Amino acid sequence: MRWLGILIGAYISLAMAILIPNPNQPPLNGYEMHLKILLQKILWVANVKRCFGVITDDLHYPIYDRIFFESVGRQVKPIFVMRSNASEDLQRPSKQVELFVGAIKSSDCDLTIITILNGWQVQRFLGYIYENRSLNMQKKLVLLHDSRLFESDMIHLWSVFIGAIFLKRQLDNKYTISTIAFPGILSGVLVTKNIVNWELGKGVNGSILFADKTSNLFGTPLPVAISEHVPMVLWANATNSFQGVEVEIMNALGKALNFRPVYYKPNQTENMDWELDGAADGNADPDAYGQNGTHIDSMLVNEVADHSARFAIGDLHPFQVYLKLVELSAPHNFECLTFLTPESSTDNSWQTFILPFSAGMWAGVLLSLFVVGTVFYAISFLNAIINGNVSSEFFRCLRQKRTLPMDPKIYRRISFRIAISRYRPSREDRIPRDLFDGYANCILLTYSMLLYVALPRMPRNWPLRVLTGWYWIYCILLVATYRASFTAILANPAARVTIDTLEDLLRSHIPPSAGANENRQFFLGANDEIARKVGEKMEVIGYSDDLTSRIAKGQCAYYDNEFYLRYLRVTDESGSALHIMKECVLHMPVVLAMEKNSALKPRIDGSIQHLAEGGLISKWLKDAIQHLPAEAVAQQEALMNIQKFWSSFVALCVGYVISILTLLAERWHFKHIVMKHPMYDVYNPSLYYNFKRMYPQH
Repeated sequence: MRWLGILIGAYISLAMAILIPNPNQPPLNGYEMHLKILLQKILWVANVKRCFGVITDDLHYPIYDRIFFESVGRQVKPIFVMRSNASEDLQRPSKQVELFVGAIKSSDCDLTIITILNGWQVQRFLGYIYENRSLNMQKKLVLLHDSRLFESDMIHLWSVFIGAIFLKRQLDNKYTISTIAFPGILSGVLVTKNIVNWELGKGVNGSILFADKTSNLFGTPLPVAISEHVPMVLWANATNSFQGVEVEIMNALGKALNFRPVYYKPNQTENMDWELDGAADGNADPDAYGQNGTHIDSMLVNEVADHSARFAIGDLHPFQVYLKLVELSAPHNFECLTFLTPESSTDNSWQTFILPFSAGMWAGVLLSLFVVGTVFYAISFLNAIINGNVSSEFFRCLRQKRTLPMDPKIYRRISFRIAISRYRPSREDRIPRDLFDGYANCILLTYSMLLYVALPRMPRNWPLRVLTGWYWIYCILLVATYRASFTAILANPAARVTIDTLEDLLRSHIPPSAGANENRQFFLGANDEIARKVGEKMEVIGYSDDLTSRIAKGQCAYYDNEFYLRYLRVTDESGSALHIMKECVLHMPVVLAMEKNSALKPRIDGSIQHLAEGGLISKWLKDAIQHLPAEAVAQQEALMNIQKFWSSFVALCVGYVISILTLLAERWHFKHIVMKHPMYDVYNPSLYYNFKRMYPQH
């Protein structure tokens, strides 16, 4: 577009340079001649380097001939010339006018001359330029003086066109050249400042006409709307003033440009929503901000768009919808935007005793216990067969009952009872028994060795002794492994269940939320499908005192910059476990807001770049977040507390329960089986037990 504009301007320049004056054209009158000479001198001292444009009417069109355009210098410059009709409404220009103005802007022309006598027409044309940013309003501008240009509704417009000069005709074709009194207009007073009185034969000084007005604002107080948002703006009770990164930036800008920032908080009770749709602006595109329009929640943007403040700070992001109302500075920082989510802990301290081994490992240990116990029993049985002293206790449960049932009358015989009570086994009947001759003893002793409990004595048979030694080695290795894993579990904190990606957030079914509707619109307009799903579920909520408690309960996940989420976590007095999602949704630039088409924007952007390159912004950011740790304070991992020791009480309770159940089972067995046996005598209990020794099958 820029090259197209340059080519068009070059063509116009060459055409005007070779233009042959029309002999039938009437000569210029005194007003036109003096105005032409003055414009030639201004064009010469304006130091045009790229191009310039001319917008004129039928009355002033004869001024711009070959001689006029030669005054720009020997080097041919691109020239843009447009002649407007007196009846044309330039606030709603035709397509040709839009293309013409767009060519001037794309070519970045240094100067624009507007010689239209109809002040109302010029006023509406400048309003069109202001609303649509059709021209670079900080460039040089020459206009004819007209009182209609200085009405009260033009004050904000002239605070932007600070490079404009006005040519006011006096008596005897003299001219007074004036300009806008800047920075006085920033205080709300629209006055013009006379620069020089010109008459024929005098020259003009370009450095005076187009002097730089933004480098020194002479201590002018400028209102700055703020919104507390860590780490950019926060209130310090110690100094009773606002602090933060953007406050430091504004103070530095005030020193660099010599103005005094006056901070204030906007009234939050007022309606801060701005509707942006086709009906709000006659030139707006109905589809520019969505099919149903978009409303802005930021009260800071409202303050600047209302011209109540010259600047706005408070962690603003460069959303496209803001550009219709305000001007945004160059980014001074980039923030990680993510979610603050609830955090849950896998605190299963009551399972600490079984956590060192997995389920498969525990199954292997229990299986080895019964297998080794069975091997002990089998070896003891084989050894008894070899030595010829097999006891009837071996595999008693597998033997068939070969004895006939005893007659119940025998139990009542006095002689039988006396014989049973006097029964004593002979030495021949006393077969020496080893430790592992009973299967119950095998399981019990195998289990006791696994717990490092010594055997009552060593087995008599050497095969059992060898097997016992190797089983001890197995127990030592198994117990050492268990102790190492158990120590590691006690030394480390419980694992945390966190949400670290957008996929995790969707799976958790926790509704996402944000503090501004612009954030929701950003998600809805994203190209990523997962981000769009998050945007569909996102709710726009305001800050409240119970925000952190709602997050901890899983009622919402809050979207903001990482440092502000750290602040919410640190200031949470409920002690809830909150987690900042590790995945950054995006790194969003942070900007300052200024008035639309602000004349200070080039200076502000340059100063911000110098502050960033000097490392001051990074230093201020570190100072602001030094008390906001990135992660929550970790617990002392090697400290043994009652929570970690809870599993020992669980094991103790389980042992008590099993012991009580065993006691009740023994009591039930004694009461319902032993006491109901015909040979049981409450006054002679040994009678029953001697009978069971002699007749174990009955």
